Amino acid sequence: MTEKSVAVRNANLHFRKEEQAKEGAAAWKEYADQQEATQLKTASLRAQRLARQAVAAATAVPLPKRVTRVRAAKK
Repeated sequence: MTEKSVAVRNANLHFRKEEQAKEGAAAWKEYADQQEATQLKTASLRAQRLARQAVAAATAVPLPKRVTRVRAAKK
């Protein structure tokens, strides 16, 4: 191999490594953003659920007691 081809090969290798590192950083950032969005949505949904449960508990109407019937004995 000539000196020039070795230099080109090394430059290409270095370029590919840099590109791979950039893509990895971008993928990690996207993952972190998705995690944050999921956590925010989960917190919002949890707050809504707790508020809904609080309203339901405050306005709960007691159910009437069930009347049990006495069955006649079979002859």
